[in-house]
Amino acid sequence: MLEVNPAEQKSRLDWDSIDTVFLDMDGTLLDLNYDNQVWSHIVPAALAEARQIPIDQARQFLGKHMSSLLGTMPFYSFSYWSEFTGLDIMQLHQTATAHIDYLPGAKDFLTDLKNSNKQTFIATNADRKGFNLKHQCTGLGDYVDGVVSSHDFAVPKEQQEFWRALQQQHPFDPARTLFLDDTPRVLDAAATFGIRENWAILNPDSQKPLREKTLHPAVNNCAELLPGLL
Repeated sequence: MLEVNPAEQKSRLDWDSIDTVFLDMDGTLLDLNYDNQVWSHIVPAALAEARQIPIDQARQFLGKHMSSLLGTMPFYSFSYWSEFTGLDIMQLHQTATAHIDYLPGAKDFLTDLKNSNKQTFIATNADRKGFNLKHQCTGLGDYVDGVVSSHDFAVPKEQQEFWRALQQQHPFDPARTLFLDDTPRVLDAAATFGIRENWAILNPDSQKPLREKTLHPAVNNCAELLPGLL
């Protein structure tokens, strides 16, 4: 018998069964192109200049170390990367604010959520400094009931401790909760915790091709989930 990917069987969300919504920020609401520009180009260029090495060498050096920290708190920490590189990571982020923007459909999605009866929170691994910069540029935090960073709990979304701490801070019923993220390992962690609706974003960077679908139901962008919300 042909096995069907469960993500292929689901194309519409039952909003009547949802009370609480947790939304990732980068790559879900905001265009990941900004972060990719900073970490793939701006930081390596600054490191290459500071150490007087070729930019490809700087990029390879950073990439290797970032890969070794994937899914850990240092990976998401501005302070860690400032100490590791000797660079002012916040200042480098500030040089690229022109790239900070919503993903297609994200503002409409947030507006309708704000007008609905759903509790809505941003749940992000982003450093608070990074969130504050992006909020200043977009007003993102004004659309939601609260913003939770994994740095508040000192544990990333990849770990069950994050979800336990989140539930304690903002009580929610996992069986009536929606979580949107662009990172499969984070969606896996939320599903393990018991959140019923875990949806993947397939186009987190507007300048890159769509990602391949995973076992989680998926949409290209948030706006595709709007039918039935209001």
